[in-house]
Amino acid sequence: MCGRFAFFQEIDPLVDDLGAVDLADPQLRSRWNIPPTAPIHVVTESIDPGSRTITRALRVARWGLLPPFATDSSFSSRTFNARRETLAEKPSLRGSLGRWRAIVPMDGYYEWVRDEQGRRGQPHFIAPADGSPLYMAALVSWWKGPGHHAGPAASEDGDFLLSATIITREAVGELRDLHDRTPVMLRRSELDVWLDSSMDDRHAAQEWILDDTHLLDDAALEIREVDPAVGAVGNDGPELLEAPLRLL
Repeated sequence: MCGRFAFFQEIDPLVDDLGAVDLADPQLRSRWNIPPTAPIHVVTESIDPGSRTITRALRVARWGLLPPFATDSSFSSRTFNARRETLAEKPSLRGSLGRWRAIVPMDGYYEWVRDEQGRRGQPHFIAPADGSPLYMAALVSWWKGPGHHAGPAASEDGDFLLSATIITREAVGELRDLHDRTPVMLRRSELDVWLDSSMDDRHAAQEWILDDTHLLDDAALEIREVDPAVGAVGNDGPELLEAPLRLL
């Protein structure tokens, strides 16, 4: 699964590489300990109904998808991840699968080894060994909900809130030693197809995301132990990526 991650890369090189416009809040700075329901960066594509112009943009979304029928924002606390196997079936996800696919850029994510009782043990950081960005397959949804919305994920008029979920798959190999699920990490060359708004049939999108040939090779990843302080959401900073201290 993916329940905590880090995003501290430079924005300008990211949007240049992806051919996107930066519509994100400039006040949202680098973070090393991002939890569910927090604002996160997403990349989406949309078509203007009149001009048919396609806009690829870096935006901010609430982490935890809010479908149109959600009655309040607390719904997002249980939809920050979505299983790729059932995207086309879930009422909360199938609409976004055909119309609002996205990617979540990040530098790496955390997993905890758990003991037999399910208690958290040593945290690990999973990231490309060469320091390149990770691109997680995601879905987004514009949620109207009750009242006026504020913050970096809200629309300019405050009528809507953009929300997102990160898609997961069954973990294999070394990643399975950490958790039985892992995020769907796309290869850089596959991002254009996933974001392409002309693939508007949810069943076609479901078939595409189930094909492992689109995924980043797990061998490109490095898994290393990091400071247990990352377990507390209030802690933040690059020091969280340091190796844990060992008592002699």
